[in-house]
Amino acid sequence: MAEQSDVIIAGAGPVGMLTALALAQTGAKVTVLEQEPHIINSPRAAVYFPSTLIILEELGILDELNAIGFQNRTFGTHIPEFGYSSVVTTEPIEGIPYDYQLHAGQHDVARVAMEHAQKLGVEVLFNHEVVALDDEPDGVTVTAKTEAGEKTFKAQWLIGADGARSTVRRLAGIAFAGHTWPERFVATNVKFDFLKLGYQQANFVCDPVNMAVIALLDRDGLWRCTYMEDSSLPLETYEERIHQRYEWFMRGSKDYEIVSSSPYMLHQRAGETLHKDHVLLAGDAAHATNPCGGLGLTSGVWTGVVLADVLGAVIRGEEDESILDRFSDERRRVFWEVVSPAATENKRMLQEKDPEQRQKDLAAVRALSDDPDSGAMLMLFAYKVIGDVLRPNSRWKDADPTPNVHLDIAGRQGQIH
Repeated sequence: MAEQSDVIIAGAGPVGMLTALALAQTGAKVTVLEQEPHIINSPRAAVYFPSTLIILEELGILDELNAIGFQNRTFGTHIPEFGYSSVVTTEPIEGIPYDYQLHAGQHDVARVAMEHAQKLGVEVLFNHEVVALDDEPDGVTVTAKTEAGEKTFKAQWLIGADGARSTVRRLAGIAFAGHTWPERFVATNVKFDFLKLGYQQANFVCDPVNMAVIALLDRDGLWRCTYMEDSSLPLETYEERIHQRYEWFMRGSKDYEIVSSSPYMLHQRAGETLHKDHVLLAGDAAHATNPCGGLGLTSGVWTGVVLADVLGAVIRGEEDESILDRFSDERRRVFWEVVSPAATENKRMLQEKDPEQRQKDLAAVRALSDDPDSGAMLMLFAYKVIGDVLRPNSRWKDADPTPNVHLDIAGRQGQIH
């Protein structure tokens, strides 16, 4: 006899667990299936903008994560070729309750969300790999491979939050439209004092060869250094090349300790729909972007909690299932009109090779750093990923403050995140 839930979520990453917690708080019975033996601590997304802090606060876990993570208010842009560095500091804005970004490992966010969700009855099953699904008129049956053999689970709805290579998306027959970049990103966690070299707590390094995103992760001196390399280089030897890159970023210093590293491909892709019958998508399974600027995690988390809001309303009979199509259309619009263009422009600026264009980028960065509104824009742009699918009685309905803020951020998004 298959176990019955309102919702099955595939994937116990931050989006999967935050979505599970949000659904559980609406009264839904949720089961999470994760193929790994535990929450994975791999170097991936680590910065939560004020727009996402609203979610963490509403779900009741922000204070706990603030105690674990690091609050940052500065952002540095470095263009070594021209000997230029700038610093933008976030400033308090009326209507926005936070004037900082939270730096925390996504494994910590997923773990804290899981602990709170489990207290509400969410069942989280590790070593459960989704291998098949059967979508029927009254719901979906999911087959998972476990150490004890195959098990089946039944639910009204299945959410794929299982990453850019989503098994759920593939099994549902949903195409992942867009393109994959020719470069490979290498994310590393390292113990090293970047501050002594003039870096801020979060940084862009713009260079045609050695572009990087560098950020402090915690209170104990752990940093994230993410750089790009040609994907034609052998994947199996990527670790050997880390030291060559560090030689440049750390200006010859050898007093560092590599804690972990993870290579991954870059995508600009979104599902052709995020709702097909009883299957829904969230996070990177729904839309995947290159990570330049941190909008992938921000938009992924918002897709998950908006989905939890509208799906919870459908389960309770407060909304017709047609709202799920509206959810799909709006979240895809946000990705293609806001997230993807901004992340693509950031990537271009970070690795731009044309000398004339690099001079133009320098001028733009310099102008932004001299703008008294730059700190406000740094915080505000991420609010654009919230979109417009929130129900009138949604708990997130007041999350977007931008209509009340008179700042022109159009056309400058590439220099914000």
